[in-house]
Amino acid sequence: MTSESTFDMLAVGYDAAFSDRIPGRWLRSRTRRVIAALLPPASRVLDVGCGTGDDALWLAAAGHEVVATDVSHGMLNMTKARMAGASGTVAARVGVERLDLESPGDEVSGPFGLVMSNFGAVNCCADLRRFFAWLDERLEDDGRVVLTVMGRLCLWESIGFALRGRFRQAVRRWSGRATFTLNGIDQPIWYHAPAAIRNMAESYFVIESISGIGVFVPSTEFFHICETRPRLMRVLCRLESIVSGWWPFNRLGDHYTIVLRRPI
Repeated sequence: MTSESTFDMLAVGYDAAFSDRIPGRWLRSRTRRVIAALLPPASRVLDVGCGTGDDALWLAAAGHEVVATDVSHGMLNMTKARMAGASGTVAARVGVERLDLESPGDEVSGPFGLVMSNFGAVNCCADLRRFFAWLDERLEDDGRVVLTVMGRLCLWESIGFALRGRFRQAVRRWSGRATFTLNGIDQPIWYHAPAAIRNMAESYFVIESISGIGVFVPSTEFFHICETRPRLMRVLCRLESIVSGWWPFNRLGDHYTIVLRRPI
C-alpha cells in the first residue's frame, strides 16, 4: 500500500493535529524563515509534499509562483479548498499537480528558483537519488533545495517515550526505518540522517546549511506539554532559536532543515 492511501486518510485532520496548534505554527515559522531568506522577489517555487497547501498559499501571498505537489489526492483536494478561500490574485499564483517522489515524471516542468519540501515528505521515499536527478533538470543554476526531514535522533521522542516506559517507540528512529500504521495500512518511514542526504545528493548538490526543527520545542506527541504553559513555550522557543544551527543540536530535533545547492 502506498503513502497515497495513508495520507488520503490523514488529510482532513492534518491541520488540526499539527499546523493549527501553537507549537506547530511556531515550528513551521522556523522553516519559513530559512525559505524566505533564500527567495528573491517573484520567484518560481516547487513545493514537494505540499500537504494541505499551507506553505503554498503563504508563498503565493508573498508574490511567488508556486507549483504545489503531493502524492495524495486527499491532500491535493485540501490544497484546492484552501485556494478557493484565498483571494483570486493569490490563488492564481498556485498550480496543483500530483507528484510521486519515487517515480517523478514530466508532469512538472522547471525551471524553479527554489524547491522545498516541509515536514517529512521525503521520509516516505527510501532512496532519493532519482528524485535529486529529476530536480537537477528543473532547478535554476543558482537555485536552492530546502528539505525539512525527520532525522534519526529526536531528543523529545527518545526521552519522552522512555519516561513513559514505551521503549520501542523511544528508539524507533535509530535503525533508520520504522512503520507507521493507520487503520490497518502500513506506511514505511525512512529516517534520513544528513549524511545519507549528502550521499544521495552528491552527484548534483552539496550541503549549504543544516538547522534543527523541534530541538527544544516538542514533537507532535508532546505538544500538550507546552500548549497550556505559555511561559515554558517562550523559553523553549528562545532556546531553540539560539542553538538550532549549532552542532549537535541541528541533528537532535524532530526534524532538521537542510539547504542544498549546486557545487561551485
